[in-house]
Amino acid sequence: MQRLPHDMDRQDNVRLELYASPDTGHESGFVADGYERLISAVESDARQIVEAKYADEWNASGLLRRWNLQRKMDAEISAMVAEMMPDVSPDALF
Repeated sequence: MQRLPHDMDRQDNVRLELYASPDTGHESGFVADGYERLISAVESDARQIVEAKYADEWNASGLLRRWNLQRKMDAEISAMVAEMMPDVSPDALF
């Protein structure tokens, strides 16, 4: 994505808008591993949410409690990914 100035007349408050670049680096415009990238992005979002939820408990825990907490967080991340994942065929083109 590229950032372009929206209103250059006002130097004190320059708004920037994001837009998708038409140049994907591929002639066809398709990307490789699109489905895997989608899963990875959803999993990353879920991991950030769950890790933030348990951050204080993690920091206050010892080794054994962290091991148990990691198992609990992994299960919660998996459930959250299943809920957040859009209904997309693995054979879809991206």
